[in-house]
Amino acid sequence: MTGTAHDHGPATAHEPGDTFDTERALATLRALCVPEMTGRAPGSDGHDRAVGFLVSELTGSGLPPALEHFAISGVLRLSAPPYCGVQGPGYVRELVHRAEFAEHPRSAPMPAPVSAVASADAGPGRWAVVRGSSQGPDFAELADELAARGAVGMLVAQHADASGYLTKRVQGPPPVQLPVVALLPDLLDAVTGGTLTAHVPLERAPAVGTNIVATLPGRAPDARPILLSAHYDGVGSDPELHFPCAGDNASGAAVLCETARVLSRAEPLGRPVIFALLDGEEMGTLGSGHHARQLRERELRPDVLNIDMAGKFNGKVAVELGPADPPPDDLIAALDASGRQLGIPLYAAPVASDNRRYAAAGLPSAGVGLGAAHYHSPLDSPERIEADALRKAGQLTLATIRHLAAHG
Repeated sequence: MTGTAHDHGPATAHEPGDTFDTERALATLRALCVPEMTGRAPGSDGHDRAVGFLVSELTGSGLPPALEHFAISGVLRLSAPPYCGVQGPGYVRELVHRAEFAEHPRSAPMPAPVSAVASADAGPGRWAVVRGSSQGPDFAELADELAARGAVGMLVAQHADASGYLTKRVQGPPPVQLPVVALLPDLLDAVTGGTLTAHVPLERAPAVGTNIVATLPGRAPDARPILLSAHYDGVGSDPELHFPCAGDNASGAAVLCETARVLSRAEPLGRPVIFALLDGEEMGTLGSGHHARQLRERELRPDVLNIDMAGKFNGKVAVELGPADPPPDDLIAALDASGRQLGIPLYAAPVASDNRRYAAAGLPSAGVGLGAAHYHSPLDSPERIEADALRKAGQLTLATIRHLAAHG
C-alpha cells in the first residue's frame, strides 16, 4: 500500500470501529475453506454447511438473509477415487490423479474399469489416442466415428496449469459416446502401445443452487439500491484431495461478509445496500443469472459491484465495467475516487465473473478482481491468501459503496 493509503480507511470520515477488519475477514475465509466444506460445490454436504455458515454470518450482523433457490441440471463430480495405470514395454506404473491424469467433462459414464491397448490407429477394442482438440461439435462427431469402429474410449491431452495440476471442471456440454480420460501430453505419447486401465467414475448430478441475499435499509428506502455481490461456491473437492477454493472465491465472500458487518454498525447510508452471496458461478454464473431475473421482476436497477478473487495483489486492481444504457457513470466515478483516495491503482481488464450476468441484464455493473495465487487447484488455500490483498479489496469496496451512497 502506498503512503497515501491507511490501514483503517480515511481517518476523517468514520469512527475506529467503522472500518474493514482484515482479521475478521480472514477468519471468515478460513472457515469457508476447512475440509468439512468439501470445496463448496452445489449438491454436496459441504456446500450446505457453507450456506448455513454464511447465513449465520449475515444474521450475526443484524442482516438475516432470504434464500433464493434455483435448479442446476448437472454438477460434474467423481463418485469414487479414480484410477489410471499403464503397462507397456519398460513402462509399468500407476498415474497420479490430478497431477498426471484427470476426468474429462465430456466423458461418457465409466461404471467399471476399462482396460485396453492405447493405439493411435483406434482399432476395435482399443483406447483411441486423440491428438487434436477435445472440445466442440467436431469432438462429438469423432467420438461417434470411433465408437462405430469399436474403440472402447478416448485418451486426450490436457496441459497442467501454473500450479502443476490438471484443472478441475464442474460443468461441461453433454457427454460423448465414449469414456474420455485426459493425460499430460508427454504421458499421452508414453502410454501409446501399452495397455491402459482406467476407472474414472464421473457423474452428472442435479443440484439446487442457493443465493443468500440480505438488504441493509438506507435513509431513503425508495432510493435506487447498491448491490454488492460475490460467489461463494467452489469447484468441490476430489474424493481423496481437498480443494479449499480460498482465492476463488472465499476471498470475495469474506470481503462481502465483513463489509456487511461494518455497514450494519455504521450510520445508515442514503441508499439501501443489497448483499448477494451467489451460487453456481463455477457452473456458468447461474446464481447471478437467477438473481438478475429476480431484480428485473421487482423492477430494481441497482449499481452492481461484484468481487471475485481478492487473494493476491499484483500492484493494481482489475475492473471490468459492464455495458449499460445509460453508461455506469456513477460506478466509474465512485471507483475512481475511491482508488485515488486509498492509493490503490485501478486498470481496465477482463473480470469474467457474475458481473457479466448483471451487465447482460442491463444493470450498471463493475467486476473487481485482485487475483489469486492459484485457483481450481488444491493449492488455492488460506495459507496463500495475502492479508494485504484482502484489506485492499475491503477498503476499496467500502469506500466505493460509501461514495455511491453519498453521490448516487
